[in-house]
Amino acid sequence: MPGAHFPRPARLLLPREFDAVFKSGRRERGRFFICVVAAGQAPSARIGFAVGRKHLPAAHERNLVKRLARESFRLRRERLPCVDLVLSPGRDVRKGDRYTLRADLDAIFDRLILISPIVPLSSAAQNTAQEENQ
Repeated sequence: MPGAHFPRPARLLLPREFDAVFKSGRRERGRFFICVVAAGQAPSARIGFAVGRKHLPAAHERNLVKRLARESFRLRRERLPCVDLVLSPGRDVRKGDRYTLRADLDAIFDRLILISPIVPLSSAAQNTAQEENQ
């Protein structure tokens, strides 16, 4: 599928990028996941993962969740609006199998595609983000 790769610019990597999303974002909830969505600072959608041991104590479970989320995001990235996303598992994530988890992720990303553009960051948050980038 053309354009369905997952390059480095499509990822949130720095703590300040995660903080900006958590401070100014709104939450989209699925059955198994919570996605914090904020107006993006990059030319296309970006995603970061906050998958801790609280809900998924085993490393192989955390890796599976991240792998499923990356694949779902990768296939929809070109159609998503310019947003920054932080995806976290909910407390029921261990109750789902790989098919229901993937269906929930697909549904969250499809909702984001249909929703009108995200309200931009406040001017103070934009100034802070610009200063950090310089």
